Amino acid sequence: MFIGFLPYVIAIFIVTGLFILLIDAKMYKKEKQKKEHKTALILAWLNIAFGLGSFLANWIYNSFIW
Repeated sequence: MFIGFLPYVIAIFIVTGLFILLIDAKMYKKEKQKKEHKTALILAWLNIAFGLGSFLANWIYNSFIW
């Protein structure tokens, strides 16, 4: 079994995505900064998608290929 840094990377992607989504995006929306709000939403969802995609790819690799 490989013990590396991938679980930490996955957790960081998901946590930072949630942080951006819950804190930054709401702050920008409250201050009526449309471009920053849209950018924060895009970055948040990309972080969450990368985290979940990495988790899924790692699970598939460990379950079926390795």
